[in-house]
Amino acid sequence: MKVLRFVAFLALTASMLAAEWPQAAGPNGNFVVEGRALSAFSVARGEGVVWRADLPSTGQGTPVVSRGRVFVTSHEPTTGDAQTGSGILGLCFDARTGKELWRRKIGATRTTDLSSLFSDNTAASPVADGERVVFVNVGGTVKCFDYEGKELWSHSWTPFGRHHARAHEPILHDGKVILMHAPRYDLPVSATTKEGSKSLGRGREYWTHLRAFDLKSGMPVWRAEAGTSVHSTSILGKFSGGSSAILTGRGGGHKPPEEPYGLSLVDVANGKSLWDRAIGGYPAAQNATWSGERAHFFAGGDHHSLAVGTGKPIDSVSVTEGASITRWKEKAYETVENGKLTKAKKPITYFTNVVVGNYHYFRSFGGFFIGRVNLKSGKVEYLQVPVQVIRKAGGEEEVLWEKSLPNDMKNAKGHRATRDKRNEGSGWGHVSSAPPVVVGDLIYFPTMVGMVYVLKWKAPRLDADALVSLGDLGPAGKTWSLSGLACANGRLYARTLKELICLGRDED
Repeated sequence: MKVLRFVAFLALTASMLAAEWPQAAGPNGNFVVEGRALSAFSVARGEGVVWRADLPSTGQGTPVVSRGRVFVTSHEPTTGDAQTGSGILGLCFDARTGKELWRRKIGATRTTDLSSLFSDNTAASPVADGERVVFVNVGGTVKCFDYEGKELWSHSWTPFGRHHARAHEPILHDGKVILMHAPRYDLPVSATTKEGSKSLGRGREYWTHLRAFDLKSGMPVWRAEAGTSVHSTSILGKFSGGSSAILTGRGGGHKPPEEPYGLSLVDVANGKSLWDRAIGGYPAAQNATWSGERAHFFAGGDHHSLAVGTGKPIDSVSVTEGASITRWKEKAYETVENGKLTKAKKPITYFTNVVVGNYHYFRSFGGFFIGRVNLKSGKVEYLQVPVQVIRKAGGEEEVLWEKSLPNDMKNAKGHRATRDKRNEGSGWGHVSSAPPVVVGDLIYFPTMVGMVYVLKWKAPRLDADALVSLGDLGPAGKTWSLSGLACANGRLYARTLKELICLGRDED
């Protein structure tokens, strides 16, 4: 009996670790998976690194893992320093060794800033269903390949955008890939720029919508009734009865045309709106999270919840007042109950929110705090974390609490790939950040400077005891990333401006 139990345990463990990461939001579509992964690592010191592979140039999409392969995108190589780019590469690597297997070009009509803190043409991650991989150049092209690199179909358009942000992550569902772009195919190239798009107006013909395509043929299946802002990351979820829907948002900076600003729940079978909820001043730059029977979002200085079945408001709680705040005071952490956090311009660093269990986690906009809202009690907690750790030879560390080092913004060839000075910043606040991911009992928060905060998300208190480790994806000042983490077979996969990285144990 004991032997049977042990065999069953091994089988369960193997199945938990065998999960693939087929899209940016993971196999469950919500950035949350069961299993385990490294709780501490340092690429700067080579700790926990299985392999590293140089990338052709900068890029931002999450690496996805399927059938022993890692798929990722990169802007095309440059022969020197460069500020803008258009074409990207779809790359395939061996997940076990890091060997590059093939690469394919995906062109575009839009030219964009490289390594922009608000996304570039590689911002949309690949998706892979076990037979096909889809690469998206958000500058106006999607291409589908088999796992050997044979092109199966493609689709092109001219993007419309009052802002070069592109926050939508492609979604896999029921043999379809769900993308986002405007309905018109006759737009001038000038429509890809802020000024060129503004002159065209705000008519519905310029709205961007979720659009479903058949994975086998590439044929369009449906276009969502509701518009989706370029600033919104839509999330696929399930009702308790088993049917699926997508929560999507409208709003954000530079006055995107889709209205009314707020949220919509979209039937994933046909694109029809189950409900549309106008929310004044809705800041769309967040993950449109929903879990169980509730949807959750941040607006102003509050956290709000809606009934996901109807879109009607349920409750709200301040995220700045009456909070438990744990701060670093010279040599130790101190916790203040019923504290007040200075209200920032926005409630969270963009796209850093995720719902897991009874908590809604996020990173603060101002200061350097990881926060969470208890969805049952309404309690709000904050834990201050270092903005950066400089790891030196000989094991020495310098912990920075107020300001990060400026980034070199160089690719693996040593060429700078950037235009905006703000790209060299800390990765907190006004930035389209990578999302956190949850693996088992741990939550991982990556930042633009290559820090990865690892915490126990179930911790009874969000204080120093909840913080497991301060990981890094490379040397301070030389590491830059706006890409999410992926987890498959017990290993973590990360990408930076310079390289693709596999983290794990030898036995994984």
